[in-house]
Amino acid sequence: MKNLALATALSLTVAAASNAAFLIEVDTDGLDNGVLVPSPNFAFGGDTTVASQSVAGTAVGLTGGDSIFGGNGATLPDTYLYNYSPASDADNLVLAPGTPLNDAGSAATGLVGGASGTYTFYATWPFSGNISGGLVTYEIVDLTNNVVLADIDVEQNNTGDQWSKLAAVELVAGNDYVVRQTSGANTFVSMRASAVMVEIPEPASAALLALGGLALVRRTA
Repeated sequence: MKNLALATALSLTVAAASNAAFLIEVDTDGLDNGVLVPSPNFAFGGDTTVASQSVAGTAVGLTGGDSIFGGNGATLPDTYLYNYSPASDADNLVLAPGTPLNDAGSAATGLVGGASGTYTFYATWPFSGNISGGLVTYEIVDLTNNVVLADIDVEQNNTGDQWSKLAAVELVAGNDYVVRQTSGANTFVSMRASAVMVEIPEPASAALLALGGLALVRRTA
């Protein structure tokens, strides 16, 4: 009985510690007040230096800060950048495994990031029907090797307030990555953004411990 209790406690501890993802919000102050306090992992790119503030998104995990739209891009598209390095960006978002992320059936796995392996990238923005810049492009780029890992065009109109799955890609722990969001055209409401989230998609290994398994899976690229 003691061994069973220990195994159960260990499995619950691992499960609790494994509820994690990495969140990059355009505004981290938790206030829908028109003042941006961006994540240190967020920046504007190209020749964009500013964007307009709008209502807070309501996707699960967001902290209530402003969203943004448009930008002052001139010769280049309006551009938002979300930087991520698995080895140095510790998970900062707790989501219980199975938490619904979108209407397409995606759910949080709750696995801790940081090692090399497959990661899923998601983006979210407030629901809107007035985006006029055309399709929004998200590129996932390996900055260390200057390689585009994924290039996705997204229709943001009449969607939002949930986590839109961009792509699942292989990451190397020590490399630096960026999600580059760009507009199709530099209109007033060219695109919208609240945040990007990065999560490991594989099934949780905590269930193995609950069955008495003692081996730990080591993730590799």
